[in-house]
Amino acid sequence: MYKLNRRVTLKRYTTLKNEFGGLVPVITGEWSKWSEVRDRTGNSLNDYQQSQWSYTHIFVLRYEKERPTRSNDVIVYENENYKINYIQIRTEGHKSFEYIEATKLDENINSDAPMDTSTIQYVNYTAIGDEYVITDGNLIGKNIFLVLKDGVGFELLTGGTPSGKQVVFNSTLGTLTFGVTFASDEVITYIYF
Repeated sequence: MYKLNRRVTLKRYTTLKNEFGGLVPVITGEWSKWSEVRDRTGNSLNDYQQSQWSYTHIFVLRYEKERPTRSNDVIVYENENYKINYIQIRTEGHKSFEYIEATKLDENINSDAPMDTSTIQYVNYTAIGDEYVITDGNLIGKNIFLVLKDGVGFELLTGGTPSGKQVVFNSTLGTLTFGVTFASDEVITYIYF
């Protein structure tokens, strides 16, 4: 018989679009269950000349008809997230236990990335007409990574004189200098952090 002596949490997610059109995960369900957690196994592999270890655990959970575990659920055990590789139902005639193999997810990858996505800002500026410079004090000391004029992307420069579909960003002054003048009611969008 199984020893269900460890507490695990199951999380179920869906995705929603954010304001930039990207997908963000949203929890739709979360519950705890008693489980047997078997010793992990590790396999070494060499991808792109980098050693990697894949740690897996076997989780044995009591089967619940009302909320069976799905392969896209996430198991949280000892504050670590595990991606489900496969689920087996033992004794198919009378479903009683789920036998789950799951791999630990490494959430510390790129932990020193230069951008914190929670600080991304965007501005939609509506042009008056015959102007080519936008001054925004919020841009001082910031980084811009996308500039659009009526949905058309502009090449972002940090110096020189812009021409055509180019824009020069001056972080010290908080200015965007375009290579063309704006028509009335054109929308200029810039995204910065």
